[in-house]
Amino acid sequence: MVFLPQKALCSFVVCVFQSRRSWIEDTFCKRACGKFIPACRDLHSFASLPLTPRCCCGRLVGEHTLLETGPSMSSWPGPGTGQQEEWSVECHTQTSATDAYGTIDFQDSAGRNCHAKYVRVAVDAKAEALLQLMRSEWQMERPKLLLTVHGGTENFPLPLKVRQAFSKGLITAAQSTGAWILTDGINTGVSRYVGEAVKTYGTHDLRKRNAVGVTPWGVIDNHSDLIGRDVLRPYQPLGNPLSKRVCLNGLHSHFLLVDDGTLGKHGCQLGLRRKLERHIQLQKIHPRFNQGVPVVCVVVEGGPDIVSMVLEYVSSVPPVPVFVFEGSGRAADLLAFLHKQTAIDRCGEDFLLRIGGMFGLERADASQLYNLLMECMDYRQSMHDLQRLCSTKASPGEQLSTALAWDRADIAKKHILVYGQHWQVGSLEQAMLDALVMDRVGFVKLLIDNGMTMNRFLTVSRLEELYNTQQGPTDNFLHILVEDVKQTHIPKGYRVSLIDVGQVIEYLIGGAYRSTYTRKHFRAHYNLLYAHCKESGRDSSGPLNKKRRADCTLHPHQSPNSSPSRPPFFRTAQPYKRKQQSSELGDSPLFVYNFNDLFVWAVLQRRQQMALFLWQHGEEAMARATVACKLYRAMAYEFRQSNMDDTTGEQLKTYSMDFGQLAVDVLDRTFRQNERMAMKLLTSEMEAWSHFTCLQMAVSSRLRPFVSHSCTQMLLTDLWTGRLNMRKNSWFKIILSILMPPAILLLEFKSQAEMSHVPQSQEALQFGWDTGRPEAAQEGGHTVVKVPKCTPYTSLPECQSFLFLLYDFYTAPVVKFWFHTMSYLAFLMLFSYTVLVKMEDRPSTQEWLVIAYIISTAVEKTREVFMSVPRKPSQKLKVWFGEYWNVTDFLAIVLFLVGLGLRWDSGSYRTAGRITYCLDIIFWYVRVLDLLAVNQHAGAYLTMITKMVSKAINMFYIVVMMAIVLLSFGVSRKAILSPDEALSWSLLRDVVNQPYWMMFGEVYAGEIDTCEGDTPCVPGAFLTPFLQAVYLFFQYIIMVNILIAFFNNVYFDMKSISNKLWKYNRYRYIMTYQEKPWLPPPLIILSHMTLCVTAIYQKHRGLSEQETDSCGLSECKLHEFEERCLVSYFHEKNQDVLCSQIDRVRATAERAEEMGVVMREVSDRVHFIQDTLKVLDSQLGQLQDLSALAVDTLTLLSASDSLQQEEARLGHCRPITPSRHHVPHSWTLPHGGGGSVDIMPCHTPRAYRSTPPSLLWERLLNDSNINVNRMLCCKCVVVVLAMERNNLMRLAHTIPFTPVSIMAGEEVSVYTLEEVEAAGPESSISYWSSKGLSAMLQPLSSEGCLDGGLRRAMLVLCTWAERDVLRVGCVYVVKAIQPDVVCTWQRVFHSDTTLQLCLREIQQQRAAQKLMHVFNQVKPENMPHSPRFLDMSLLHWHSDGQWLTIERNMTGDFRKYNNNTGEEIAPCCGMEETLLAFSHWTYQYSCRELLVLDLQGVGSELTDPSVIRAEDKRYSDDMVFGPSNLGDAAIHTFVNKHTCNSCCENLGLSGERKEPFRPPLL
Repeated sequence: MVFLPQKALCSFVVCVFQSRRSWIEDTFCKRACGKFIPACRDLHSFASLPLTPRCCCGRLVGEHTLLETGPSMSSWPGPGTGQQEEWSVECHTQTSATDAYGTIDFQDSAGRNCHAKYVRVAVDAKAEALLQLMRSEWQMERPKLLLTVHGGTENFPLPLKVRQAFSKGLITAAQSTGAWILTDGINTGVSRYVGEAVKTYGTHDLRKRNAVGVTPWGVIDNHSDLIGRDVLRPYQPLGNPLSKRVCLNGLHSHFLLVDDGTLGKHGCQLGLRRKLERHIQLQKIHPRFNQGVPVVCVVVEGGPDIVSMVLEYVSSVPPVPVFVFEGSGRAADLLAFLHKQTAIDRCGEDFLLRIGGMFGLERADASQLYNLLMECMDYRQSMHDLQRLCSTKASPGEQLSTALAWDRADIAKKHILVYGQHWQVGSLEQAMLDALVMDRVGFVKLLIDNGMTMNRFLTVSRLEELYNTQQGPTDNFLHILVEDVKQTHIPKGYRVSLIDVGQVIEYLIGGAYRSTYTRKHFRAHYNLLYAHCKESGRDSSGPLNKKRRADCTLHPHQSPNSSPSRPPFFRTAQPYKRKQQSSELGDSPLFVYNFNDLFVWAVLQRRQQMALFLWQHGEEAMARATVACKLYRAMAYEFRQSNMDDTTGEQLKTYSMDFGQLAVDVLDRTFRQNERMAMKLLTSEMEAWSHFTCLQMAVSSRLRPFVSHSCTQMLLTDLWTGRLNMRKNSWFKIILSILMPPAILLLEFKSQAEMSHVPQSQEALQFGWDTGRPEAAQEGGHTVVKVPKCTPYTSLPECQSFLFLLYDFYTAPVVKFWFHTMSYLAFLMLFSYTVLVKMEDRPSTQEWLVIAYIISTAVEKTREVFMSVPRKPSQKLKVWFGEYWNVTDFLAIVLFLVGLGLRWDSGSYRTAGRITYCLDIIFWYVRVLDLLAVNQHAGAYLTMITKMVSKAINMFYIVVMMAIVLLSFGVSRKAILSPDEALSWSLLRDVVNQPYWMMFGEVYAGEIDTCEGDTPCVPGAFLTPFLQAVYLFFQYIIMVNILIAFFNNVYFDMKSISNKLWKYNRYRYIMTYQEKPWLPPPLIILSHMTLCVTAIYQKHRGLSEQETDSCGLSECKLHEFEERCLVSYFHEKNQDVLCSQIDRVRATAERAEEMGVVMREVSDRVHFIQDTLKVLDSQLGQLQDLSALAVDTLTLLSASDSLQQEEARLGHCRPITPSRHHVPHSWTLPHGGGGSVDIMPCHTPRAYRSTPPSLLWERLLNDSNINVNRMLCCKCVVVVLAMERNNLMRLAHTIPFTPVSIMAGEEVSVYTLEEVEAAGPESSISYWSSKGLSAMLQPLSSEGCLDGGLRRAMLVLCTWAERDVLRVGCVYVVKAIQPDVVCTWQRVFHSDTTLQLCLREIQQQRAAQKLMHVFNQVKPENMPHSPRFLDMSLLHWHSDGQWLTIERNMTGDFRKYNNNTGEEIAPCCGMEETLLAFSHWTYQYSCRELLVLDLQGVGSELTDPSVIRAEDKRYSDDMVFGPSNLGDAAIHTFVNKHTCNSCCENLGLSGERKEPFRPPLL
């Protein structure tokens, strides 16, 4: 039974899966050829060739799966036997359920995961079913635009500029409008460019990547791999290049594989694709709009069939706009060209030739295509750019709706909301409503900027429609809040009214807040409007739905008396004024709606961006920020309490913090602008928000940064001290003044201007402060307007002045605090005396005073409850009991009254009453902590204690675990020690008594072992010490320490924010004493009596109209000041955003990209000009060659056979040498003497240093002698002479801006070691040349076989060299140090490591070369071989700045005779013996300091030796030779393994011998 739910769940999933499969297989079909009809060409070839013909469907006989048996050969009709049956899809194919659908996993990329949905459908599939498949099964978003891309199917080159414009424009349009892209879906042609665009600019989200390929099934390569039902198929899009089939493009997201039963035939998908486009065009662009989905045809390149397709699009009804990319080639270029021409001058005969040449058509076909192009031009108005697609033959309202669905405010601003546009009545209001419902912030801003006002737009019906919209979050959280408020379940589809919304707002804000929607004034208008609409028969299901909007909308232009439905333009919280009693509702004043209603709607709907935008408009920005902070915080709390999504709760908390930070920022801005006005903003009552102040709302939303701001704290300080001006020893002065009232005259008081920002209490108005004293204070450049007041104290009579001073003193909250505190301490002393002394039958005087104090306190608490703002008694009590100290006061008063009632009894009840007094005094003593909270230092500690106690909920589970451990020990201990205990209440006490006190260290040591002494030992008593030890370990050491650690952690957390918390709680302390009467209990009864008399008097007197007018004027100035501060705040914020580093980088990147595009265009033009000039130069060269040949030929024909003519001709030809190389025009390749290698210059010219023409002439004059007789006999010589001469002439007149490279290869500099004789011919000094000589080297190979352990080599060819530093035409070997070797030696040579290693390699080979020179001189004559080392030079490669070595290349059998470790080969000839003896000789010749090893080369030519030096230290900067020096180890190995041969004996190196004479090396 346990597994039954899981089985049921699995069964449900399987049923859903099978239903999905059955729907696809029941809806979509495939087609297969059912009758074999040979193709005509195969039928004719069958008569002569024994080949199996193909069917008209493209398949062989064996590939027809629907044929039961293949037809016989004789049944096939011959080429001349009757009429051939025509094959058709409808007649010769059969349908069956589709067998290919699922997901394709493209295998062409390892860095990304490309999956695509696909299905195989028949060519006659229904468009409705296809759209349902894409929307329901494939979960594709609703299309708001359809981009159908047509063009060439074969691969074609697309210019860089056009490709970038196409890719970026297509994807930008698709992503910004939510469009679908339809293509052929293949990996060639324009579909491939669409895939590249998706890859470069698109997103990787499959739901956002709506690129749909409509592809013929029969042309897909390896389409059999896709057969399977709801499967995941791997697919490799790299097909066979020789195959005629195509592959799918892996960057499309969905594929419709159209099957018409054919194989290898294109075009069957076009009909289904066009049908699908028409059906999508009929769908609504959005559920709120009636417009269909716009379809746009995009044309890139294409053949003749594209022209017919474009004509079909533009001539359809309604016409489909066509977007043509000019520059893409072929059909697109023709359409773009004709679109630019006028109706008269479009084209002519040249255009027909152009069409024929472009498509390879005959004149008749070209003329027919030309006619199609002309028909397309008749609909040229249907060809638009993308930003004007929404403006095609539609009304302005429809155009605006289309742009709204696309969320393209830029299009609406540029093309729709323009000057002179005519709008139907209500179009803009409907657009504003749609923009709010669809959360289009940009459109709301655009409509407001274009004159849309909320006074004209917002009505009751529209606001209710916004609250009942289904857009946005789908969790119906507002309905849940309505259920919580109504305490009942609301049915599905319930329509929320504004009254419900008002109740939700009151529920979320709490306290005494009253929403406008719940006030009587609004309810009366709302019910009147509802009754009017109900009488009109418009609706019966709920108030104010869409159908009644036209008749039930209240407009501001209607007069209140003109119709029963009067304008409902109220402010958010307009209070109901009882003084206007009238039978007609229209007599009451009405106010227009403002942005507050929409702002609250956006907050309740959790549309943060819309709320942020609406917050910027209207008045009271700071107040609205605090309201949003409170609403979001309350909504987050409700989310957590309802066990809903935690993510949404955290998101709401983040929204609350955002608005809280905005409120703090605005407060900071206003405080820096004007301190007095900022404080006024904090205390100004907001009529639109239930007469709350910003400070009250901030405290209600627990916005601690706002309350702890300097501005708020300064205001609270002024409220606390009142008009008293005291800085030091204030408590002493106040207490002295309370005890001695004449001392009040010695105190300092603030002036009226200094207190202008502090609101006046009701008592101040009652005392008569508003009777005169006109003052106007100039504050920070702003004049603070005051109500006319009475004259200053100095001008008043002495008695009246003293009365004002007394009033200002005693009404200050700080004075009230000390007065009440002194009275409270006296009360505690009396109460303590009462409970400590004996209680008499009748109360003593002290007890009567205590009774009077507590009863007067109870009366004050009652007054506080009834004078609170909420209107309902239950709400009043809820708000009052929400304060912690009110609860304790209530318990203390009730407990005292109970004790007072009991003490009047003369019996045992009096004792109970006295005990009640004793318990009650605890509450009164704890109340002293609240008095200490006023102090900054004591209040911070008290705040920490309060927070630690409030955290007790979090430690509840720790306490439960401690109780479990306590009971487990207590029960077992009591059961063992008292086996015969009877049931009683003391039994429960004994179970927990001692275990509880053991937690605090009392272990009851005398009772641990109960068997000591004469007491009889109960069975099992020996277990109790062990149980107690275990209990104390767990309870006292582990659990108690965990609890202490918990409180310690809370303490440190609270200590860091305790000051801020105290500042936040300071508001409550100050407001408590601000509202208290100045007389303390029990004298407070006199204040209560005064308040009652004053209230009766004020009720008969009425309010002053002058006061109301002045308050309105002051509010206007406050709003203007706040608006100025808000504008400056946003200006500064926008400047910070614009000047941010990220924005600068982004702007720089965009400019760099634009500059790169321009540079690429310039580069393309330069290359085109260069290529053109090269072709022109070549043609000019040929003409010059022909002209020179003609001149020389005429010269030879006109010459006579005389000797003078022959000598003249010979003298003319002698300086010129015929070139054996064919040099292209404008290039001159110098040939050095003796060079025999043919060198063809590089095909890519580069701007290197050219050899001057004078140098070329010099080299040509120094060439070898010329056989004159052969020149006279060969006429071709004359031709060569003329071409060489023309080449030199063209070299001297090279075009300046055309880069011409005379030499091929890379430019290098060669540095050589030069020898200078020092003291004589036997000694010389080596030094490096001060300046490198230039040369041109062309790389020939980079084969790895040339690399060694320390260096890698490459063959190069010298094409030119300065001063014959290298031989032109010779092959050289360039060697570079291996990178790992360079890294190893970088810790020795910190700079120029490669250069240092190269120098030591060259120095090593030069040392071996000098030793070899001495060896060849001293060796005996019977050693015929004279080996030598190659010259090595230093090379600097200019292109990458690398240092290399260069030496001549050796050809032949390369041998190695020994290595740098000392090992050697067994010699087999005289050369090998000579080389091995040379190594031995170097060791003896250098007095065992040097040893030349690693001998290698070809024959007698050696290279890359290793000079081993014993004292050289590896990885040190003292190294003389290269890094191959192995030091003593190599020498030791050589000495041990070397075997002397005959050459060693001839040199006298074997056995005991005398060391020969050693001349100096330098």
